[in-house]
Amino acid sequence: MRLDLDGLATASREALMSEWREVVGRPPPKHLSRPLMVQILSHTYQLDTVGGYTKRLDGKLKSAARRDVVWPAFKPGSRFVREYHGITHVIEVGDDGRFVWKDQSFKSLSHTARSITGYNVSGYQFFGVRP
Repeated sequence: MRLDLDGLATASREALMSEWREVVGRPPPKHLSRPLMVQILSHTYQLDTVGGYTKRLDGKLKSAARRDVVWPAFKPGSRFVREYHGITHVIEVGDDGRFVWKDQSFKSLSHTARSITGYNVSGYQFFGVRP
């Protein structure tokens, strides 16, 4: 049924799901929001209008998708220092690769950060570590 761009903005969720199945060839992800469905479908329409990505960009996107992010391995004795709510927290990497904070051992920086903050947070982000 191919809606136009204006039609996407006003279409019901059911109509968008039907359009998605027609354009993409399978149902949309279960919890995909309506606004995101509109954005993705309109982007797809625009790509169809201009003939898709350039070969160069397509190659770069495919290459980036294949590349695995390699997170750093930390040497025993490495320290992470972070001030949080006025308290300085020092985390040390143990001989077994686990992270030690206040005599507690954690298997990941994220588990350590969760113990410090009380909520789920990326340990790499919390401690400012980049891959």
